[in-house]
Amino acid sequence: MNFVKKVLSVIIFLLLVVCATPDVFGQPGNPGGDPDKVPITGLEYLLVSGGILGGYKLFKKRPRKE
Repeated sequence: MNFVKKVLSVIIFLLLVVCATPDVFGQPGNPGGDPDKVPITGLEYLLVSGGILGGYKLFKKRPRKE
């Protein structure tokens, strides 16, 4: 009985290895056409508004010549 379990486990392991091999070595599919344009996310708006605020504060802090 012990020998049968050992042989059966080896056969199952070999079947799994043989069945998984095509998936492991398979080439990726065709990527398709050009991807859509990426929309502007909130991060870009945050960076632009931070730059505008920083520029305004630097402009306001600048000494005035009269």
